[in-house]
Amino acid sequence: MSSQGTHSAEERTVTHHEAIAPDVTPVERRLLELVAAGRPLVAAGAELALDVRGVIATVTGLRDRFGVRSTAAAVRRAHAAGLIGAPAVQTRLS
Repeated sequence: MSSQGTHSAEERTVTHHEAIAPDVTPVERRLLELVAAGRPLVAAGAELALDVRGVIATVTGLRDRFGVRSTAAAVRRAHAAGLIGAPAVQTRLS
């Protein structure tokens, strides 16, 4: 069966990253990728045809499923789980 398919517990071993990675939709994955690349949430949402409320709902759902409090932490978890590429380096503004 393909890597995208469903397998029973006997068919494969779940890796550590898979155990912490929730299922994400293609839109959620793309939003995470755009944010990881440094795009502001509103701009990323606009690219995905999401209004502000849609972006907030999507990000809140991702944070809840990843069990984190911030969008940055959700991006880091998504990267650690192999769902997205490496996040862009962020600088801290004072």
